[in-house]
Amino acid sequence: MGEPYDERGFRVCARGRVSRPRRLLALAVYPERSAATRFRVRQYVPMLERAGWEVRFEPFMTDEMFRGFYAGRRVQNAVGLSLATLRRLRTAFFAGGYDAVLVQREAALIGPAYTEFILHSLKGIPIVFDFDDAIWHLDLPRSRHPIAARLLKSPGKCWRTMRQASLVLAGSEYLAGRARDVNSNVEVFPTVVPASTWAPRPGRLGGNEAEDRPLRIGWIGSHSTAHQLELAAPALRRLRDEGRRFTIQLVGAAPEFTLDGLDVEAVPWRLEEEVSRFQDLDIGLAPMHDGPVYEGKCGFKQLQYMAVGVPFVSSWVGGAKDFVVDGDNGLVAHDDDGWYRHLESLLESPDLRLSLARNGRTCIEEKYCLEKQGPRVAALVDEAFGHV
Repeated sequence: MGEPYDERGFRVCARGRVSRPRRLLALAVYPERSAATRFRVRQYVPMLERAGWEVRFEPFMTDEMFRGFYAGRRVQNAVGLSLATLRRLRTAFFAGGYDAVLVQREAALIGPAYTEFILHSLKGIPIVFDFDDAIWHLDLPRSRHPIAARLLKSPGKCWRTMRQASLVLAGSEYLAGRARDVNSNVEVFPTVVPASTWAPRPGRLGGNEAEDRPLRIGWIGSHSTAHQLELAAPALRRLRDEGRRFTIQLVGAAPEFTLDGLDVEAVPWRLEEEVSRFQDLDIGLAPMHDGPVYEGKCGFKQLQYMAVGVPFVSSWVGGAKDFVVDGDNGLVAHDDDGWYRHLESLLESPDLRLSLARNGRTCIEEKYCLEKQGPRVAALVDEAFGHV
């Protein structure tokens, strides 16, 4: 790790001959369909490559396995996990010629940190550890997973990896604070989107609302987090009972998910429609329960709303505290009355919606986008290994 490097990231040997580029092995549990993998690993690969890193990305789960993993197919899941574990062990034992390993959350879904131990302790490869969740907790409440399966995840293994890492990238100030208990080289690295493609629909920031239709209040997430919409439901029911005109669209919740007393449009999540679904909303919902697990959430949904110019109401939990300014780029609700007042204001005031949309988009362009955060990745990795 001590040899000099040229401007392309190639090693320069003692006699001046250039050998190979620096090589980075990037490991994640989930394939690119997962938001964490897509937005915290894959979108940075081109920037790392331009900085002279040759990157190999390898998820623990295949795309096919990921698609059906939460459908309750226990036998298929058990077989899939066994095969994935064998593949990961093969990768670890036969990995050679790597200058660094990037681990996003954990290298394998189940078991202790065996991959990290082999690569770091046995092979001596430095680790960059990236995480965007309070992953030391077993799982979120209301998990459908059996207790045995959750215990197999060995959530406490992240602390060992963090202690050994040459660099820790944390998704929020809260997570960074926890990581600094065991590692002194920790950087806050928010989960962001590219501002070039995650942009407001034409006319939105100009105040043009030509469509004469009820406003669309919406939420985009996954089946495992949809239950948090219960926080906003009382306000939505009250507004509906008062005769307010709006529709509710939920993208990604389970087909059977309902909000009592409310008509909702349930839409399946599709990767190719992700940006357009956010763009089509008029008002976004970002409810989240309070508690230690949720404090580790990074507020990514709020940043997605801001990127496409959608005003939103958010709980005051987790990473949202790092960038949401109540009344400026978003609205913060602390209780049922807060949800009601803020949603009522957004339904009634086009000026408020426009102001929040513009300020949110400005926040994204100035700091919380790939174009601003991307160059930091290669610089931080280089700095961690003394290659600048």
